[in-house]
Amino acid sequence: MIQNNSQVSVRIVMAITTVGMFLFASTSTTRFVRAFTSLTSTSRNHAGYGYRTFSSAHSKHPFSVNASSSNRSAISDQDHEEDVDTESSAVESPSSIRRYVVIHKNKQSMAFRNGSPMVYSGSVKKTIQMGINEDEDADDSIISMGSLVAVVVDSEAVKSRGGGGRGNNRKRRGGRGGRGKEKETKIDYNHYLVDKLDGDGDGCAFEYDRDGEFQQEIEDISAIEGSLAKGKLIGFGLFNPISMYRAFIICHQSNYPALFKEVNSIFKSTDCSNREKTENVIELVMKTKINDAIRSRIFMDLPSPRTDSYRLINGEGDGLAGLVVDILGGKVAVIMASAGWVEIYKETIMKVLAEVLESHSGLQGLDLVWRNTPMRLRQDGYELPEIDTENIEIDPRAPDVVILTENKIKYNAYPYDLSSQKTGFYCDQRENRFNLALQCKDKNVLDLCCYTGGFALNAVIHGGAKSCVGVDSSQDAIDAASANTDLNDVESGKIEFVKADIAKYMTAANDENKTYDIIILDPPKLAPTVGALERASRKYHSLNRDAMKLINPKEGGLLMTCTCSGAMTQKNGGQYFLETVKGAALAAGRRLTLLRTSGAAPCHVQDPASYPANAYLTAALFYVSGEDEGGL
Repeated sequence: MIQNNSQVSVRIVMAITTVGMFLFASTSTTRFVRAFTSLTSTSRNHAGYGYRTFSSAHSKHPFSVNASSSNRSAISDQDHEEDVDTESSAVESPSSIRRYVVIHKNKQSMAFRNGSPMVYSGSVKKTIQMGINEDEDADDSIISMGSLVAVVVDSEAVKSRGGGGRGNNRKRRGGRGGRGKEKETKIDYNHYLVDKLDGDGDGCAFEYDRDGEFQQEIEDISAIEGSLAKGKLIGFGLFNPISMYRAFIICHQSNYPALFKEVNSIFKSTDCSNREKTENVIELVMKTKINDAIRSRIFMDLPSPRTDSYRLINGEGDGLAGLVVDILGGKVAVIMASAGWVEIYKETIMKVLAEVLESHSGLQGLDLVWRNTPMRLRQDGYELPEIDTENIEIDPRAPDVVILTENKIKYNAYPYDLSSQKTGFYCDQRENRFNLALQCKDKNVLDLCCYTGGFALNAVIHGGAKSCVGVDSSQDAIDAASANTDLNDVESGKIEFVKADIAKYMTAANDENKTYDIIILDPPKLAPTVGALERASRKYHSLNRDAMKLINPKEGGLLMTCTCSGAMTQKNGGQYFLETVKGAALAAGRRLTLLRTSGAAPCHVQDPASYPANAYLTAALFYVSGEDEGGL
């Protein structure tokens, strides 16, 4: 039977009153007041409404005004191992609140212990907050998105829990009717709110379930404190109660031991608010990692007179998951946010990035342009605030064009135009474009899904191709590709750009007996998720089959086929994509020889601790036999 909100509210009040009477009878008055306040706050946020989502406009972040405290350090200083000390002051102030994520000590957590930055939900044993927030609007029943947490490995080894949390606790919204909708990750561990009332160790804890619902009061907190005291502190991270990645470790002891000690000192400090504490940690960590990223690009000869556009920060690869920064034309730094913590701390990130860039010659005076990917942010549990379309301020620079250079070829880019998710240029195919061009001398080339003409321009300018046809379904892309051709003074008639659906174009070309020596097939992301793989593989199969039919039937030719879908690239270590192309060759009656596979340009760096989890691009170069020598 469905109850209305008033009935639910009455039951909530009755339940709270009953628990309150019990607490009053069994605890001190101070403890009762704290417990009752926590319960009523929890009921407002959770009772009858299910699990909360977080957005920039509505989320309640666990940060309060500054209040100093004389409590002892939460974590002891040791050169080789950091253990957790849970002793606190007589009254917890907002600035002395500390939050912990305790992970299982098992096979699945081995990667996190060895340096991987992403903590899967299934590896979390429990979360703990030491101290109650004095802000009555704060919700202490969960750890909110973007909170600074210490990541601790439990001292007790347990047997492996199948799957390590990769999707085991994910469910579709709306049951059977939710087909195709975004999946939601639920918390599958309990949260403990510890209130230490005096300096002699006395205190209590309140246990909440995975939805933030109150379960019980715990009089003896020794077991909770013991799990921290005996555990191994491995790093500090930013929490997300919704994502399948519960914590992103921004500073790991094994990777940055000196930085780890500095962050540890900030974590223990009580002279600033929790918000300020977290911002200080982010600022310190980002300065270190951005400088590392700049130095690594210098070793790649980026920037250079040949190339002034590249990826400066590649998310997790540079230790900053959810944050990407591209340098375009040596004039603009385009910042792309795809994680909740990046949006929450936008101002801090912009400030630090500007300061670090200004300290390096060749990166001074750059315009900073902030972009985000709403779909990725929603997957991360973060909803952008609604935009008032009537009063939106349009950047006066939106129409401005930035001319960039890659391998001495010029391109127009549009970084200021925020009405589009695209800037007009992708730098991930830089090496693939140039390397394939070396095979194009006097060849007829077909560039499918040509976008703004990168492969086509390289084939003609660097490769000396006899002719090239670029096909794309977007008129904007065709116009941009044509403009790039003019920008580089390409000989008239060398490149032709055609607006058409590539499947229909290939069918028509086959009917007209057109053939090519080299074909590039670089479609957009066809498998955005693992669930879309089966459908995407059928599309990859048909596109590659039809492309092979257009390869010179007498001499054979080359096929550069690409996928930018991480799900396709990563499945079976990349073998799945190659098998899909092999199946297409059988259907086309052509024989394949794999010449090489490659990924994104080196500036799209990877974290070896989590590779190939972030690999997304595969470019496979095949020799496709002529029909006479390899027909089936």
